Amino acid sequence: MDTQRDRRKRWLFHVVYWAFILVGYGFMAYVVRQHDTASLPWLAMVAFFVFLLLADSRLGESQVSGGRVMSSKSIVLSSIALFGAAPALVMEAISALVRGFVFRHTTPRKALFNSAMLGTAAGAAGLTYEALPWSDAFAGPAFFAPLAVAMLVHSLVNHVMLVTIISLDAQVPIERVYQRGFSWSRLRSLLDLPFAGLVVLLYMQAGAWTLLLVLFPMLALYQSDRLYQRNKEAHINSIAALTTALEADEPYTHGHSYRVAKYAVEIGKSLGMTEPELETLEYGGLLHDIGKIAITNEIICKPGRLTDAEFEVMKTHPTIGADIVEQIRFLSEATDLVRHHHERPDGRGYPNGLANGEISLGCHILNVCDAFDAMTSDRPYRKALTVEQAMEELVRFKGTQFHTEVVDCMLQLYHRGEFDSLRDMRLQPTPLVMPPTASSEETVHTGAS
Repeated sequence: MDTQRDRRKRWLFHVVYWAFILVGYGFMAYVVRQHDTASLPWLAMVAFFVFLLLADSRLGESQVSGGRVMSSKSIVLSSIALFGAAPALVMEAISALVRGFVFRHTTPRKALFNSAMLGTAAGAAGLTYEALPWSDAFAGPAFFAPLAVAMLVHSLVNHVMLVTIISLDAQVPIERVYQRGFSWSRLRSLLDLPFAGLVVLLYMQAGAWTLLLVLFPMLALYQSDRLYQRNKEAHINSIAALTTALEADEPYTHGHSYRVAKYAVEIGKSLGMTEPELETLEYGGLLHDIGKIAITNEIICKPGRLTDAEFEVMKTHPTIGADIVEQIRFLSEATDLVRHHHERPDGRGYPNGLANGEISLGCHILNVCDAFDAMTSDRPYRKALTVEQAMEELVRFKGTQFHTEVVDCMLQLYHRGEFDSLRDMRLQPTPLVMPPTASSEETVHTGAS
């Protein structure tokens, strides 16, 4: 039954995928046929295309979670205003193909979809811009009105196609895909409008060479973002090294924090957490046991079960860890996760005995993931449980020790086979730095790349 259902879902994905491709390229061909190409400024368009490709492939890659240097959408909007819908969509579609096949080496399936999606979005935005009044009113600010509407149309078409195809491909409800990709930081995309207007006005004043005037400040911002990301990675490196050192004394827990963090992020994604929430959850998972630095090795590495007195000492590690994390500014949002990852829905957890409604979703997720990894790891006093046995334990105690929705989500991931790749991490060396979560802006703007 499940196999037949999965086949139907994959069949639906392929139908929608090819429908998007065929309709997208058909729509682009229609727009191009309706456009007069005889009087186009080809050299200027080549300059815009190179700048678009640079924005897509180089400057755009400096995006960090919650922000970005620039968006190629700005260049697309300015191309629409200056050259029309057809040139803009052709440049966008070709840029997506070059980016996919040459710079990022994505699969043909993804490259074709990105090209169709972004070309269709540019074409729809261009036709909208041309149909509205004031689209040629460059002597004043009036042209910003149709440009703003075109930007909204571009984003809407992009979102609808991308969210739909990701939902069908990952077999995740559309609302969860949307919630996962949306964050209020995306409102920064409104900066695309004045940037596009600046490019248009500079071009109208002096020609395509004025793109260089925009390029240099963008390169400066690019270098600034790279420096920011390197500093951030250095901080995480230090924390991860400390976590690795804590686990090095006990081979039974080596890699535990890394695996908990990865499990937690996958569950958080399925439950519709936003990108900033997932990033905080990832840090919380990596740091959840950092408070054990204050616990003696006699307790941490004891080759047997702890006495009641020893367990009381062990129960202080969430509070100690939270106090440590709270002092690190960019990690302070993970303080709650570190402090309360041992709280239980029935109120019998520690350190504060919080009940179900008082515990955040992130804390519930870490509680489940921490227990799952502990159960599936060897201990001095017992062998590791199988994944199936650990899942049975989670189900047995859901609603009391573990959050019901989180346990159900983990079971769904396991039954869909999405947990298998995560379990394989147990056989791999633990890196010092966890790979960063892709930013929501990149996910939406570049498509399924």
